[in-house]
Amino acid sequence: MRLRADKYEVLLITSSFIWGTSFVASKIGVGQLDPFFFAMLRFLIAAPVLLLVAYLLTDFDLKIFKDPLIWGIGVLNAVGLVMQNVGMTQTTATNAVLLVDINVIYVAVLAAVILKERLTKYTILGLVIGLMGVGIVATGGDMSQIMSGSFVGNLIVLGAGFVWAFYIVYQKKALNQHPDILMMTSSVIVVTAITSIPLALIFSKSWAITNEGIYATLYVALICTGVAFMLYIAGLKGKGALDSSIILLLEIVFAMLFAFLLLGEVPTIATAIGGFFIVLAIIFVSIQENGKKNKERAG
Repeated sequence: MRLRADKYEVLLITSSFIWGTSFVASKIGVGQLDPFFFAMLRFLIAAPVLLLVAYLLTDFDLKIFKDPLIWGIGVLNAVGLVMQNVGMTQTTATNAVLLVDINVIYVAVLAAVILKERLTKYTILGLVIGLMGVGIVATGGDMSQIMSGSFVGNLIVLGAGFVWAFYIVYQKKALNQHPDILMMTSSVIVVTAITSIPLALIFSKSWAITNEGIYATLYVALICTGVAFMLYIAGLKGKGALDSSIILLLEIVFAMLFAFLLLGEVPTIATAIGGFFIVLAIIFVSIQENGKKNKERAG
């Protein structure tokens, strides 16, 4: 039994490793390509690949595209990624992963409002601690930096995390109607790709392509959006909610590690302190979510 669990753990850790590298690859990508153009290329490549995999491995049904919820989720995903790309032109990959992954706390709050899930004292405590961490990371511990470019970039990335919080909550709702995770997610990625086209056509300032930009695009499209997602789905079949929380934390660790190794980003003292508060907040909310699920199973 333990060997079986280890196999799933390896799958989940590998997916978090790849997702951690996606922040570095995206930072490189938006340095070479227009952020709107970069987002469009990513999903135009990823969408047909995931759709083909869903066709081969699931009970494929195009009727899923008749559900307006799928279209709404896809639009949220496109907007979230574009905001992350734009924000990362003005901030670091290290700050980006911290400010995006804080969305687990927003999810807990939004789930209480939208899905009528219970809001506990742990969630509220996590929200307070997390917001403290966000404030420290976003300002660098210096309120005079509020009007600086890096602060604006941090806010945009933070906004991306907030958009993705809505995406996650409504995805939970959609899963009640479409329990096949692979089919649902591949269809959402298709809608995301469709949405990214007009966004790029309207807002892209440059259509220039570089080799480095193409390599970054192929990596995030095929490896981060494709392979990592498949590993994540396979891993979730044998693990529970607590492991999902661990994945989130490992993604932050891997992202910061590769930002240091590949981009030379050295976390500032403010980022380290703020990051500590953010990770602590995520742990509070995640443990609470896991405990809640265990009670539901016991009941």
